[in-house]
Amino acid sequence: MKRFFGSGLFAVVLVMSPAFAQAPQPVPLPQWFVEIDTGKKGEVTRAEFLKYRMKTFDELDVNKDGKLTIDEYVKVAEPPFSQDLPNGPTLEERRNRARAEFQNLDTDRDGFVERAEAEALVQSEFNQYDSDRDNKVTEPEVRLIMQRLMAREAAERRQIEMRRRQGMVAINDFIDMQMEEADKLDKNNDGKVSQQEYVVLAGPADGPQAQGLLPYDIRRQLVMRKFQEIDANKDGQLDRVEMTAYAVRRFIEIDANKDRFLTEEEFKQAQEAETKKMRELIPATQPPQPRQAPPPQPTPAAPPGVAPGLPQRTR
Repeated sequence: MKRFFGSGLFAVVLVMSPAFAQAPQPVPLPQWFVEIDTGKKGEVTRAEFLKYRMKTFDELDVNKDGKLTIDEYVKVAEPPFSQDLPNGPTLEERRNRARAEFQNLDTDRDGFVERAEAEALVQSEFNQYDSDRDNKVTEPEVRLIMQRLMAREAAERRQIEMRRRQGMVAINDFIDMQMEEADKLDKNNDGKVSQQEYVVLAGPADGPQAQGLLPYDIRRQLVMRKFQEIDANKDGQLDRVEMTAYAVRRFIEIDANKDRFLTEEEFKQAQEAETKKMRELIPATQPPQPRQAPPPQPTPAAPPGVAPGLPQRTR
């Protein structure tokens, strides 16, 4: 991709390109160096660099008046100057960045980026590569700069990812949380949770704290269903292997977007799904209601003149 400025939008786009996303050793040369050094001399002069970078200016300067309006400059965010990249900035984001860069390039604030202003920025970029100030950039110089740039970009990406993941829960953290809860239930500290220890999750059987809750028998049955789900070997106890395996299964279920981290929203959705599941199980925990016998039918009255219980024609 051609460009005539050294930082901002297209520096980011350049680094995000596949050639730099997974750079093998040694650090690859940037595309501009390869395109300029067609003779494979291993160096690029200041004049060659300036000519190469200013090609973009000339292509954007449609009316050839030696300066760019903001409408002309924003075209640098569009093909063929800039392409869409997977997970890269959108076209509108690139245009917004280009508008911001235009303001920085327009040093005299006359509403135009003149050729001299663009050339000054290109010269400044060249100086960043020309570490020994001999007016040429060699392969070792540019590889060192690119290595530093890649390291800085990688560090920035790690910081962004760390900020994004603040408040998220990784699988190890989730397992630790589950083990801490199990330890609270393990009153005799034998490393296992018995049915008697686990059933306390059903809550109080009566008293003020039971107000507003489901009947205790229903709560107890729901809790014991969960116990049976975790108790893989059906020995009536939950050991740490079973609880860890269950925690892993639950993590995979809760991790809706499969990014290996749990967000507050995913926890909320999992809780809602669990509540719905429990409500669906409630009817199965209630004893069947006895069928009511049909009301007795009235005994028909005996015909007149016949004694009750005697067959007719009996004297």
